[in-house]
Amino acid sequence: MDFLTLLRDDIREGLAKTSAAFRTRHSQWILSQQKAEGGFANRRGKVDLYYTGFALRTLSALNVLTPDVARNASAWLLAIGRDGDSVRLRQPHGAFCDTVQAASWWDSVILCEEAIGTTMLDNAERQRLQALTLERVYSMRREDGGYAKTNVETHGSLYHTFLAASLHARTGITIPHENKMRAFLHALARPEGGFIENKYSKRPGTNGTSAGVFLSLILGDLDVSEKHFKFMESMRNEEGGFEAAPSAPLADLLSTYTALLTLKMAGRLNSDLLDAAAHYARSLEMADGGYTGFALESVVDCEYTFYGLGVESIVA
Repeated sequence: MDFLTLLRDDIREGLAKTSAAFRTRHSQWILSQQKAEGGFANRRGKVDLYYTGFALRTLSALNVLTPDVARNASAWLLAIGRDGDSVRLRQPHGAFCDTVQAASWWDSVILCEEAIGTTMLDNAERQRLQALTLERVYSMRREDGGYAKTNVETHGSLYHTFLAASLHARTGITIPHENKMRAFLHALARPEGGFIENKYSKRPGTNGTSAGVFLSLILGDLDVSEKHFKFMESMRNEEGGFEAAPSAPLADLLSTYTALLTLKMAGRLNSDLLDAAAHYARSLEMADGGYTGFALESVVDCEYTFYGLGVESIVA
């Protein structure tokens, strides 16, 4: 299952129910974040691959990723992908340094190709870049069946394993050692409900549990226990949003969106939950477009705007 496409399509369907003025306001804000190089800005105003991925996915969900915007973005994406420009990315191994960046690059390129209506890579170059990507990503695979966050970690991360599976699905490549990945996932499920991020984690959290449920779907492991959804419901706080962990002081938009999407897939949404989440998300919406991530935050960015629009797509 191509989870990243499913995610974009689900948000697109929900946002179609919102007002044109709402969609235009947020579209214009995202578009204002595109830099001269073609990529989109991070929280410091610098062009950034990770934030470019969120910007392009958001524009695609809003149906405003035009060929011109996509061509400008693709010029930068192809440059950093072809020459491994670690200077511009400020990371070793360039665009494919880890599962996060690799998934961001490939999803962004495919979104641009969809918008332009043609492939930007011929078969030989696509295969070369896929091989380069997989060589790097597979170096992060660990004996426990998961994919590590960094070179130095000897254990898998649930989030990075979910991204590795999403990357394979997005590029049409079969996931290797799928049974080991499934065993890794099952080992992180807690008897009381929820998933932990890695074998050293003490308690499950909202986003780890979402990653566990979503990875189960990608792997076709559809027998997800109800206890995981009950754990997710327990993470809602008095703000109306969801906390990342039981010890978190505040709700945040990332946790709120992933929780809502997980509960939506389980058919466990209700009007009380939706009304509270809508109120919470709208308290973080800026008048000129974009969202901050949580109460007391002042910086608006492409990532949290994606989550805010994700919440709106579910509550619409």
